[in-house]
Amino acid sequence: MWFKRKRPPEFVGYVDGANARRIAGWVHDRTRPSERLDVEICSAGAVIGVTRADASRADLVEAGIGDGCYGFRFDLPEGVPEETLAARVKHGGFWLVNKASAMGVGAQLMNSAGRGLPLLEPTLSLRMADERDVEIAERLQSEWRARIAESHARALGGGGAMWTTIVADRHQQLLRLLECRDPRALAIYLVGVQKTPAAEGLEQGDRAYRDFRAATPQGRRAAVAPYHDMLASLAQYMGLARAECAEQNYMGETMFLASRALAAEIESALGFEIASPNVFDGLFGLAVDDRVLDGRDIQALYAALRVIEASGLSAPRVCEIGGGFGKVARYALMRDARHYTIVDLPTVSAMQYFFLSRALPQARVAFRHPADAPGETGVDLVFAPLADASAKIAADIVVNCDSFPEMGEAVCRSYFGRIGAWAPLLLSINQEANRKVGESGERQSVVGDLLPDYGFVRRYRFRSWIRRGYIEELWSAPAA
Repeated sequence: MWFKRKRPPEFVGYVDGANARRIAGWVHDRTRPSERLDVEICSAGAVIGVTRADASRADLVEAGIGDGCYGFRFDLPEGVPEETLAARVKHGGFWLVNKASAMGVGAQLMNSAGRGLPLLEPTLSLRMADERDVEIAERLQSEWRARIAESHARALGGGGAMWTTIVADRHQQLLRLLECRDPRALAIYLVGVQKTPAAEGLEQGDRAYRDFRAATPQGRRAAVAPYHDMLASLAQYMGLARAECAEQNYMGETMFLASRALAAEIESALGFEIASPNVFDGLFGLAVDDRVLDGRDIQALYAALRVIEASGLSAPRVCEIGGGFGKVARYALMRDARHYTIVDLPTVSAMQYFFLSRALPQARVAFRHPADAPGETGVDLVFAPLADASAKIAADIVVNCDSFPEMGEAVCRSYFGRIGAWAPLLLSINQEANRKVGESGERQSVVGDLLPDYGFVRRYRFRSWIRRGYIEELWSAPAA
């Protein structure tokens, strides 16, 4: 006797409309076109209702999809956040592709939001400067005056298409406070720097702060959705979650886990808290315990993990060119880097001094003239305009994240001619847009186009795990 094997279902369908009032779409099984399927409506992974996909739709008839009676609509209870909505075939394990998500917030993410996002928890840090901040600011002013006098010039610009503008337009108030003798005023300014133009391009800045403050709850959740996406991708990079596969309808599995749960799993694997202490006032991000997890925190943690792995050493000496607030340095030291040097604009170095002294109090943080001998542990902050060919920088690997393209070709070339004397490896995590910058017509640099001119050999190239449009490349530097 012969038995006919039952064919497995071949589901196809979409959510093609979702808002605060209802969700709608269609779904059917190609192998059983006469069947009508039950659809579970979910919010953040939890089932909130069930509906039958049996409504007639003219567009399905016109497209030749069975008899066209596969549509559904479901009226939502009040208060269901739109971005958490998703639909799946009951008992079938098939999630409907959410076309609305693909055109909204989800279109900007690395991972699929087709199964719905969790209810994200955006938060804003609230902090006032305290006596510890004043103490750090006083030490910063003292060392700043000594280093500027030592340089015999106010070499505070960095050249390039973007960096000169940053100092001239955004850092003048910081310069005045660094040179005065009022540490409390400087401490108040630095604690609140994320609400000023000085932080723009480095982390948040005043416009992002104002937009977040003015946003609706839904708008605030949309603002931190990319951070949750980065967190999910970081978990996938670390092997704590499986990577998505659209071919197998394995989409959005990591994304609808709560941010706190993702962070806890990453922290357990690393052995330390991933959100920085609340150094700043007015910094927005995801709520993780009593801290604020900003997108730059996640990017910096990824870069720190990558630079240590790329070095091939368990405790490397790292040199970073352009270090933002110093967050990569913080994570690298927490991950057992032996020593860290940051080469940056003097005003940015001052902000790094404050942040690292507050966020990593057990580490030595100091300005260093490039002609002086490097430290053995902690962080050396080197003023970029003074770091010429004679600079004493000894590292196992140099890293640059998200700043070489904006420096301008002349500045990039000046670095590429020196890096070989500083370290045998260069890790670049940068975009390659090559866009025009400002009214000068100068274009952003493409790192991979310039490095071969200086004898660098590329070891690998792939897309960043956590940031769309960014390329990670490891280069062997020419022998010094």
